[in-house]
Amino acid sequence: MGITIPGELDYVLDLLGYEWPNLDEDAIREGAGLVRGLRDDLQGTLDDLDSRINNELTEAFTSKAASAYIDAWTDNRTQNMDQMLELLPGVAQGIDIFADAVMALKLKVIAELTITAAQIAAAAASAVFTGGLSLAANAAIIAARKKALDIATQIAIEELIGQILVMVIEPLTETAAGLAEAVLDAPLTTAGNETPTFDVSFDLMEELADAIGDCGDEQAELIENFVAQVLGLPIFAS
Repeated sequence: MGITIPGELDYVLDLLGYEWPNLDEDAIREGAGLVRGLRDDLQGTLDDLDSRINNELTEAFTSKAASAYIDAWTDNRTQNMDQMLELLPGVAQGIDIFADAVMALKLKVIAELTITAAQIAAAAASAVFTGGLSLAANAAIIAARKKALDIATQIAIEELIGQILVMVIEPLTETAAGLAEAVLDAPLTTAGNETPTFDVSFDLMEELADAIGDCGDEQAELIENFVAQVLGLPIFAS
């Protein structure tokens, strides 16, 4: 559970008319962990496929037709899939920075509220000597602290948005999307327009296709589970 506002500062928050940042930084950090876990799991599926081909389907390397199929898969992985996996650690780091910024913003708000509470208390204590002047002082304090809080949080939010755009949103919406399209558009063999001599059994080609298909199915399941876990995170605190 993320940082919550101390109960004794609730009234100051109301006086300033400011809303407590409605985000749970711990849940956000958990999201970063899920991204790292997804990257490792996807890498594992590729490693398992490599092992399956190299250990169980070695006969395929003696066939030009099967080798063209394997080479196309390898090229697709190197040019597209591996690059997608390389993006994820940076995305996770960007999410961690987001969580740290949320925590820093909350601490800043608490500090400002604490200062405001102390100033209001001091003005109230002097009321017996200053009369109506203390009411004016309280109003001035509230206006000044609210302005200071608005400026501080606005600067923090603008800087945060800039970092998140570069580290999280752009890699996912631009680079990763382009690589995903490239994966789907990649050729099935490296033979180009030529039709390689079919010098391998249908059973072996079927096993090879099944191995690659199983890898894709496992990746789809991992991504589906990842999305469900992310959607289940209590990022927006009540």
